[in-house]
Amino acid sequence: MSGCQIILKSRVNTSEVVMRTRADVVTGNNGEYSFEAQVGKYCVYLKRDWRDEYCVGDIAVYDDSKPGTLNDFLTAPDEGDLKPDVVKRFEEMVAQAQQSAGAAAGNAQQTAQDVAAAAGYARAAEQAKNDIDAALTGTLKMTNHLSEIAAAGERHNRSPGIIWG
Repeated sequence: MSGCQIILKSRVNTSEVVMRTRADVVTGNNGEYSFEAQVGKYCVYLKRDWRDEYCVGDIAVYDDSKPGTLNDFLTAPDEGDLKPDVVKRFEEMVAQAQQSAGAAAGNAQQTAQDVAAAAGYARAAEQAKNDIDAALTGTLKMTNHLSEIAAAGERHNRSPGIIWG
């Protein structure tokens, strides 16, 4: 609608807007309009020419509201539009999400403890391997030494007899 006056009337006080503050915007020749609304709740009125203004609905503008048409804001659900059972279900979902987060944190703590225990077992296994390697090396040296003694005894038994007396 061209030449239509869009009127926003603040419904509540905020840090940016005082209650009952009024903002007027007139649409262009092709019905286009553009304005920025501060965070708050507003009653939206339209007025053409000399006719009385009429209320088309309420809008809420939040810090994280995305830009959109006036109709986007008029049709967006507000907390007053939510039925109590929807709110209750939402609160249950929030509680369930918090419980799941707590369980996940507990699982993460248990996993960290299991990882630390596994690292301890890995160190113990490495130490046992080193101990076994050292024992095998010692056993091999002892076996070689005994083989040398046995070979020397064998050579001694084959040599011509010496009698001691």
